[in-house]
Amino acid sequence: MRFKEKLEKYSSKEIWNEYCGFLDLSIEEYMDIQYRLLKEQITRFSRCGLGRQIMHGEVPSSVEEFRRKVPLTTYEDYAEILLNKKTEMLPGEPVVWLETTWESGNRPQKLAPYTREMLDVYTSNILAAMILSTSDERGKFKVRSGDRALYGLAPLPYATGLFPMLIAPEMDIHFMPSLKEAKDLSFSQQNKRGFSLALKNGMDQFFGMSSVVYTITQNFERFTSSGSANLKNLVGIRPNMLYRILKAKYISVRDKRPILPKDLFDLNGFVCVGTDTALFKEELEEAWGKRPLEIHGGTEPSCLATETWCRNGLVFFPDNAFYEFIPKEEMLKNEADPLYVPKTYLMNEVTPNQEYELVLTLFKGGAFMRYRPGDMYRCLRTSSERDGVMLPQFEYIDRVPSVIDIAGFTRITENSIRTVLEMSRLPVGDWFALKEYDGDKRSFVHFYVEVSAETPEAGFLNEQIIRDHFSIYFRHYDHDYKDLKRLLGVEPLAVTILPLGTLKRFEECYGYSIRKINPSMQDVIDLKHLLEDSVQTGGSVYGSPE
Repeated sequence: MRFKEKLEKYSSKEIWNEYCGFLDLSIEEYMDIQYRLLKEQITRFSRCGLGRQIMHGEVPSSVEEFRRKVPLTTYEDYAEILLNKKTEMLPGEPVVWLETTWESGNRPQKLAPYTREMLDVYTSNILAAMILSTSDERGKFKVRSGDRALYGLAPLPYATGLFPMLIAPEMDIHFMPSLKEAKDLSFSQQNKRGFSLALKNGMDQFFGMSSVVYTITQNFERFTSSGSANLKNLVGIRPNMLYRILKAKYISVRDKRPILPKDLFDLNGFVCVGTDTALFKEELEEAWGKRPLEIHGGTEPSCLATETWCRNGLVFFPDNAFYEFIPKEEMLKNEADPLYVPKTYLMNEVTPNQEYELVLTLFKGGAFMRYRPGDMYRCLRTSSERDGVMLPQFEYIDRVPSVIDIAGFTRITENSIRTVLEMSRLPVGDWFALKEYDGDKRSFVHFYVEVSAETPEAGFLNEQIIRDHFSIYFRHYDHDYKDLKRLLGVEPLAVTILPLGTLKRFEECYGYSIRKINPSMQDVIDLKHLLEDSVQTGGSVYGSPE
């Protein structure tokens, strides 16, 4: 039965219980589902070539044995099979293959197969998120067939492209632009076209990438006055939207403030995805008149977590994957010593205020087992009196420290930076890179570099020249990097030149080298203290005073 027919036939309570009933589970009931589905998946893995390869021919007979004997995995363990689409090796028959960025230009893409059963779970969970996005209290929601939805997420073959593909058969949602039109548009064109249609026809729901929605929000008046979204050139505008536009202009003049999205749109549902969603929530709620519901997932993890009607923390869907969590200190031990096997904890073992790296084993014939997708979460609480949910709730922190994710578009690693440095041929010696945020909460990568003094061009280099060179080669090397400036209108790159010998002096003072990617803030503070001390004493950072 289609979701549309359920809306017509069943009560709100029955629909809520079917899709959002997992929020009523006790942690014991939640874990029972996890254990049962994991055992089913172990059986499927034991019968396929990939599973035998990962499990080294053994078949764990219990969850405890599974966690003890099956190694933690990364994409390298699957690349040869998945990138070559060796379906005969998989635990389930794929019906669609999704794609995502792997490691900038070095290894440009990862592929992930989805079975029909996985898509069924994905559909159920994304409908749950849609219900929750229109809800302000348990059991009540405003999902309606025929709603107009602005779709501002990346299209297929990216994971978010599944949203409209799976929702459309379930109910009559008028996506803007339509699925047929969107498939021939770039992501940038899709967003502009969708917003133009929303200005003409109105919208009831908004699915957006948080960094893009935030950029549109910050530049809302300019965006609605230019190009395809020009308020003065809206042929065929619906009467109710014409009224809203005229009223918004009147309020803008009267109150001497810009037109805000909430002046034009009255959203029933507002869903945001992306690595920086938590940073933008307050501003988005103020501008749009509705607090966005945050959901999380990805190409490998599928649709894995949603907030509740209180929008105060992510709850992981119990039927998507088996979840394990590596405490941050264990992750860092493993990073320092790759032979060290980090401890993992289950959903019923996490503790509040602890940061964890996620580990997952997909259900329903998924390809990934004890897989580390590279995401960090903080456990906020193990239950919530506010919404009566007796399950752990999390907030997404960022990618693991060895990866710099900028606005969900690109993933910068030590290898990709080294490649860009070689391509640029700039006389950069030692360096490190740090993810930082500007005054508008937009993320960027900040390079701290030392310039080799022996080269003739060293005296002519400054931070602007180095940044321009880096930017050119990053755009050439990493096609995802190009989208950052085009869609968000920002230069996601800053450069600071350090005195020659700074990082060597740091190592001598503290007994270890500063991390190349995302060093701790304490290390950055200590480094700045070294520089300040050098200035005060009138000497160079390293060596004799010059």
